[in-house]
Amino acid sequence: MSTLWAGLFCPQLALQARLHAAPIEPHTPLAVHEVLGGCTRIIEANRAAHALGIQPGQKLADALAIAPRLQVRTRCRTTERQLIDRVALAAYHYSHQVAPGDDGMVLEIGASRRLHGNADALLARLLADLDQAGIVVRSGSAPHPAAACLLARHGRHVGDRAALDALLQHWPLDRLGLANREYQRLAGLGIKQLGQFLDLPRFERTRRLGSALNQHIDRLCGRVPTPLNYWRPPEQFRQRLELPCPSDRHEALLFALNRLLDALGHWLRVRDRALAALAVELHPEDRGRAIELEAGLHRPGFDRERLLDILRLKLEPVRLVSPIEALVMRAARTSEACPGQADLWGEHNAGDAWSALLDRLGARIGRERLCGIAPCADHRPEKAWRWTAPGTTATVNGRPDTPEPERPGWLLPEPKPCRINDLRLLDGPERIESGWWDGQDCRRDYWSAHDRHGNRLWVFREYKPHRGWFVHGLFD
Repeated sequence: MSTLWAGLFCPQLALQARLHAAPIEPHTPLAVHEVLGGCTRIIEANRAAHALGIQPGQKLADALAIAPRLQVRTRCRTTERQLIDRVALAAYHYSHQVAPGDDGMVLEIGASRRLHGNADALLARLLADLDQAGIVVRSGSAPHPAAACLLARHGRHVGDRAALDALLQHWPLDRLGLANREYQRLAGLGIKQLGQFLDLPRFERTRRLGSALNQHIDRLCGRVPTPLNYWRPPEQFRQRLELPCPSDRHEALLFALNRLLDALGHWLRVRDRALAALAVELHPEDRGRAIELEAGLHRPGFDRERLLDILRLKLEPVRLVSPIEALVMRAARTSEACPGQADLWGEHNAGDAWSALLDRLGARIGRERLCGIAPCADHRPEKAWRWTAPGTTATVNGRPDTPEPERPGWLLPEPKPCRINDLRLLDGPERIESGWWDGQDCRRDYWSAHDRHGNRLWVFREYKPHRGWFVHGLFD
């Protein structure tokens, strides 16, 4: 299958990054500023700010004079890189060749079409994933990565080299993203389109304009390969989210946690992992000690609604002395992903109800307070079971699955002496002689018997360490 590259471009990356790090109310005017040439200037602004007359390039003081209620934030390269990583994480689900850049990335999708459908369907699904996460991107596609990166800025798509060459012939030079100095030099030569540039002899282009511009154009046309630095998802998941304003309302914290679960779901999907335990840190405004929460899952997987329900139960008893200004979420434990088995008539996994119940009980009363019973490989009835984590059924010593004699549903805490003359023996005897290795050896003959009231009992005659008849259990 032919090679095809998709480009993703993040318009207003600085503004989007700040919004994702600390969301604001809709229709609030917001601008991002940076120090340029020794002066603080606006570099990006949202629609609400544009409506008030705010434009990129304005001095910050002038912008605040025009719009006193304008919200301003300093550009943060770290949050921009985090946003690019989130886009790369979503893109990695569709291609293992993802190469991020300063304000976007390219990914090879030609080999992915067999799995995810044609290029249009693949890109539509990818853009839908990003839109659900609140990330705005433009896409483009071309046979070469440099051309795909360029076309993504303008939302153009070409599928083969001939179509790309025809498109580039009439491509305006002012849409190549060149430095202003280089564009002025080309305009001084009367060159307005890329085709006019390519018609010049190569040695003349190199003499007048230098080799760097020629090399850039050669990459766009696919004449030389484009060097790419491929991205790989991190080994561990950990993300921090700053709240737009400190809050002590549980609803606001759950809303922010829901956003972090988006990124966690993408990470689990591309790493092919299942979540076993989720750790959350709540950082208070007064810089006090962080509040730590852990949401464990009885059956590893990723169910957003269940995780939110568990986190809600974990938050209920927490008293917030100070408002929370930031959240940190990390995958505390993961395991290899193993898809659940759906029922025959639908996609619902009915066997998951038990796990959901255990998760809710563990979140409400604590996982350490839940316990179950599992069999042990021991012939002595009083030692043939143990307390264990709920749902555990494996034996301690790997006892083989062999047919067992009938056992009563209830065992007495301690065997009670009885008179054999008051009982009518039914089935037996079953000899149990065991325990010599731990100093608690016994020798007994077990019977099922009826008492004078018709109750069915499990009784034994003991020879060692004591002698006599005892009642050990009751049948249903």
